[in-house]
Amino acid sequence: MTLRRKSAVWLFAAAATVASFAVMSADHADAPGTSGDFAADIADVFLFPSPESATKLVGAITFGGRPAPRSRIDGTFYCDPDVLYTYNIDRADAFGNFDSIPEVQVFVRFGKNSQGQCGLQLENVPGAGGRFSGPIEQVFFTNSGIRAFAGLRNDPFFFDFEGFTALLGTFAKPGQNGDLVAAFRLAGNQPRRDSFVGRNASAIVFEMDLESVAPKAAGGLRPKIRVWATTGRIAG
Repeated sequence: MTLRRKSAVWLFAAAATVASFAVMSADHADAPGTSGDFAADIADVFLFPSPESATKLVGAITFGGRPAPRSRIDGTFYCDPDVLYTYNIDRADAFGNFDSIPEVQVFVRFGKNSQGQCGLQLENVPGAGGRFSGPIEQVFFTNSGIRAFAGLRNDPFFFDFEGFTALLGTFAKPGQNGDLVAAFRLAGNQPRRDSFVGRNASAIVFEMDLESVAPKAAGGLRPKIRVWATTGRIAG
């Protein structure tokens, strides 16, 4: 089996509380050859503390959604059994350095039954206790209480494309140094613009046990972690 790899999005988790994050990049607006493979085209990767449990993290991969200002809105979930999604987790060493070799890899696949119904399978999810699966478009549980979901959802990525275009215009003439406040309407309590509102994306979402992802070291501190995702397609 030959896999074709794709790049992804990176996020960093804070060391002690895993409560704040800094986004390194976003994988929107790929080259035509990449964005034409909707099921394998990663949009964004997310990692955040569970709003319902202090002992869990939530990981997510979105794919298939198209970047603004393109007009297409996804109407169906991309269920492709030939694509492998890998969610990589890299822990920093005691000095805060990363080696870009994941300590944990979560593997995600889709499959279809004889009626053509799509199902999700996850393997190696921290705290899940092994491989587990369930139907798309509904939340399902492991025996250990870890939840997972896959389905079509409103794209969570936020971006003001109109403001970005306006900002570029403020650099157009010599002597201009940009007007961030005016371009993004940051003054006067003006409503924010989201160019991705109402645009769907296919999403994979799963919980993870915090202690398994970032176990406490001496002194009670957790290591910094970073995550990224890749997709691989079986070569025909």
